[in-house]
Amino acid sequence: MNNNLKIYSAFYLGVLLESKKIDPIIILEYYLSNFKKANKNTKLSFSKVLEKQAYKEATLSWKRQKKNQRLSFFDGIPIVWKDLVDIEGFPAYAGSKLIEKIRKKEKVNNASIVKIAKENGLISLAKTSTVEFAFGGLGINKSCKLPTNIMFNKKNHVPGGSSTGAATALYSGLAPLSIGTDTAGSIRIPAAWHSLIGFKPSLGMLPMDGVLPLSKSFDAVGIISKTVKDTKILFDILSNKKYKQEFKFLKKIKVGFVNDFNFNQLDNYCKKKIVLLNTKIARLGLHVENIEAPEFKEINDFFLLHGSLVNYEAWKYWKEIIKNNLNFIDPNVAARFLIGKNMENKSITKIRKKIRNLKYKIMKRLEEYDFFLMPTIALEPPLAKDMRNKNKYKLYNNAALDNTRGVNIFDLCAISLPLNIDKKKWLSISIITKKNNDNKLLAIAEKIESIL
Repeated sequence: MNNNLKIYSAFYLGVLLESKKIDPIIILEYYLSNFKKANKNTKLSFSKVLEKQAYKEATLSWKRQKKNQRLSFFDGIPIVWKDLVDIEGFPAYAGSKLIEKIRKKEKVNNASIVKIAKENGLISLAKTSTVEFAFGGLGINKSCKLPTNIMFNKKNHVPGGSSTGAATALYSGLAPLSIGTDTAGSIRIPAAWHSLIGFKPSLGMLPMDGVLPLSKSFDAVGIISKTVKDTKILFDILSNKKYKQEFKFLKKIKVGFVNDFNFNQLDNYCKKKIVLLNTKIARLGLHVENIEAPEFKEINDFFLLHGSLVNYEAWKYWKEIIKNNLNFIDPNVAARFLIGKNMENKSITKIRKKIRNLKYKIMKRLEEYDFFLMPTIALEPPLAKDMRNKNKYKLYNNAALDNTRGVNIFDLCAISLPLNIDKKKWLSISIITKKNNDNKLLAIAEKIESIL
């Protein structure tokens, strides 16, 4: 066993715990030590370290381990939570000084997702930093400092958001498992930009009560991890199912590679790598066809003209708190709230109708194909200093979210997998399928991961 535990997946840590080659306290102390030794930028991944509570939980886990009474395969493994998730004694602040001021003394119970994790022995290690109100895809927050991209650490690129710390903590070895939320790509963008796995489950698959919302119609709790197996096991635990057997496919799988959307925005090098990947996927026994899915671009173009339901719902939920306090929140976030404020009911009806029509077309395509495959994101993270310009921020934020929001808008589930290419470490593919086909999605993702 290597003492540098950050090289291991959560699954392998589970193997070590199961075989009693390590105990939960040693694992916890390793990750706490990593945090204490980390540089200033990396430390910004955490908004709150729950050291005292984590030691209590790790001690209980250790006692169970000695008695062969572990609660789950991940009993004793640390997990970190985006700062939208309430933990008993530690209310969520949504990356906002304003919300911190309001909620600081509020007594909160564990969010349902935390309660399930605790019942299965996972150790709550920390809260991770987020874009304010989780309202942005680049990972910039003037209210509470966020780390810059850890994978591009020498060049000061943006990290991706809004689940920023969820990705940077995992990449830098501060934790083995990370929970974020995804409303329009907030897990998949930072995961891709840190060469990690990003899983956006079907809406409602993981409980949202005790999690501060941005847009209730589209918010989903999701997972950032190092491997698909880690994601599968954690998803199984958090969705209250038992991890027993692999999902088996009974017929030849048809995959539609979407080649008319963000694939066209990639440079020739990236395109060649993805075309080569499609050839490898076909060798796995999957049938891959190039297809067009213009609905993804069409909904983006429509939102650009009319605004998004996310803006509308975000304003509707938070307006009583922020309407007289817009000067106290990040100006980029405030601008996005104001879009929602200025949207009229007539526009909302029009938007909902457009979504229904396009979703119908997407679902018809998914009757012909088991999965869609496409690049997760078509651009590398821009330099943080360039995003000080409001126009550039708006351009790049929209460009990032345009890649991913269709999955949320059309009520699908998706997982992003890094291609692990040295020249383009951020290059990632997303596998997408119908709602509630999460186990099928994870099974095919593990199959594809094996050739990456």
